Amino acid sequence: MNRRDLLQLMASAGLATVAPLGSTARAQSAPSRHFVFVNAGGGWDPTSLCDPKGDAERADGRGPVNHYRADDIGRVGGTGIRYAPFPDPELATSTLRDDNPINSFDAFFQEVGPELLVINGIDTETNNHDTGSRTVWSGSDAQNQPALAALIAQAQAPESPLAFVSNGGYDYANGHIAPTRLSGTSVFRELSYPNRSNTSGDANLDNEQTYMLPDAVDAAIARARADRMATLAQQSGLPMRRAAANALFTVQGGDGSLSRLIDYLPSEVSNGLRGQAELAVAAFQAQVAVCANLTTGGFDTHGNHDRDATYRMAVLIDGVHHLWRSIRDAGIADRTTVFVGSDFGRTPFYNDGQGKDHWNATSLMAFGAGVAGGRVVGGTDADFSEQRIDPTTLQPTDEGGLRLRFAHVHRAARRLAGVADDSIVRAYPLDAEDLDIFG
Repeated sequence: MNRRDLLQLMASAGLATVAPLGSTARAQSAPSRHFVFVNAGGGWDPTSLCDPKGDAERADGRGPVNHYRADDIGRVGGTGIRYAPFPDPELATSTLRDDNPINSFDAFFQEVGPELLVINGIDTETNNHDTGSRTVWSGSDAQNQPALAALIAQAQAPESPLAFVSNGGYDYANGHIAPTRLSGTSVFRELSYPNRSNTSGDANLDNEQTYMLPDAVDAAIARARADRMATLAQQSGLPMRRAAANALFTVQGGDGSLSRLIDYLPSEVSNGLRGQAELAVAAFQAQVAVCANLTTGGFDTHGNHDRDATYRMAVLIDGVHHLWRSIRDAGIADRTTVFVGSDFGRTPFYNDGQGKDHWNATSLMAFGAGVAGGRVVGGTDADFSEQRIDPTTLQPTDEGGLRLRFAHVHRAARRLAGVADDSIVRAYPLDAEDLDIFG
């Protein structure tokens, strides 16, 4: 691969990040914590997952919130966690279209439930997709508000080339760090071995025929490039010129951390959300990433809600379950935290097309390092309207109380991540009280 092709590949992969001029280091020491943000794109229905209501008629005569029986709602023993029954038993034992087996809700909640925190009744203060996504994942509806993932990554590893890997969702960073947008794993093999003509999974990378240049020639080029960049570093005085030189240095240099990432990937990466999870865990194990965005869509169910939401919830929960098992099997569960959320909620009644429309009340699930699990905080009433909470107990109260917002959640999440006092994070204040949400 020539340099022009490499530059184009790097740009398309979002890897044109910044490294200090004159430095040959590509990755910092191992990040102390990792964070995964799983986005259910389109606006999920918490009453079909972690805030179940059942089929009782609403007082206003608009029909039931759900079509399943209240008696079928699942419970995690020893906790206050309740979850919707899996609406389609046949789907629970079938195979997803992307060849990933579905785990039922029971399997996920019974296994992860003791470590799971469910936050119900959060007011997104919007039913707009863009505003909702920004609010849920940054804590604010402000246009310039970086995602929490971006703030954590810049605080922990500002010079790591893959500090924040993203498969989509809200990953705006306001220039503080470059999200690495992913579209598969093959690009990492090509970037890891820039002097190889064939980096496919079947290629023998020790075969000299895969080299485009002899090792000695490649090493001489690398030394000459490093010398040239050192000279450029001394001559670059203006900030914009220095920033451009930084980017050039990054895309020209090799990165052993990428080959480490490849080493941790399974021999066959799964499709869909499971594959995103496997790539994120490999990046954590390789010590090149701090945060990862995972995403799956299809939750904007304005029609045929029960049919379509069933399938999308199955994909989501299967992927999240696989993510947690992968984290645990990798031995990094004690330093990895997972958040699962969506743009907003859906109406507590069905429209004429048996769909559900946009609704401001929603939920967030969290588990892993730093999260006191087996708990539910916040809440909604029988008609899925958010309830005010006691700021100490975080439980619904009839006497005053706070309206729980994502600004509250993110203030607590910043403290959980240890970045609340970072100078860049403090430049994005959140107007909310401090609540001990994560325990």
